[in-house]
Amino acid sequence: MTIITDRVDSDGIITIDSAKCSGCGTCVAVCKDLSLKLADGKVTINQEPIFGCIACGHCAAVCPNNAIMVEGRTLSSRDFIQIPSKEEKTSYRELYSLVLARRSVRDFQDREVDPDIIDKILQLSVTAPMGIPPSSVEVMILHGKTRVREFSFDFIDYLKKYRWIISPTIIRLLRPFIGKDNYDAFRTFVIPMMDFFVQRKVMEENWLLYDAPLAMYFYGVFTDPADPYIAATYAMLAAESLGLGS
Repeated sequence: MTIITDRVDSDGIITIDSAKCSGCGTCVAVCKDLSLKLADGKVTINQEPIFGCIACGHCAAVCPNNAIMVEGRTLSSRDFIQIPSKEEKTSYRELYSLVLARRSVRDFQDREVDPDIIDKILQLSVTAPMGIPPSSVEVMILHGKTRVREFSFDFIDYLKKYRWIISPTIIRLLRPFIGKDNYDAFRTFVIPMMDFFVQRKVMEENWLLYDAPLAMYFYGVFTDPADPYIAATYAMLAAESLGLGS
């Protein structure tokens, strides 16, 4: 039974080079779909998996003899990279320092971000883990203060247009359905925040994205709800490592 996403409707294809396979079973251990099994000292395809290969590539990544290749579901041999050695990996102290150094920035320099830096941020973002591959996370890039401001003001106009949907009267009517916590959040935070954005736009002030020189919006319609947030987090850490505030 294939796990279908908005991008694929078929299983991954596993190819095993029996001549290279040592029968260590490492690939079998990491495959949580039970797509692989050991038989007569060699790894073979299990004809009765749980769902079907999702082309996560873990089996190929851990094989010490490069005896497995996985393709399909947008995955190809070009996507496999050499995993860094232990010596090349970032230490806990270095990672901890990077995370501590990142702060939420609201005042930005009036200069554009180099396109090469944007590419590096995206290169790291695509390594973010996902619920079920292939990832359906998309990213909208607003490069330059002008584009960021245009998007911000368009979005604020959109909020203003539909402000009536969360008027105090309607929110009170919805309270039995949304619960006290959500009701309080709308009443004390969401509604005042929207009104503040609209008021500041009249004064030509962008309090939504603060006229940042670069904005990246990660989203996904048919994806695990957490996937865009994880990719965005990777992007923020990449930006910090490249000398940008986020």
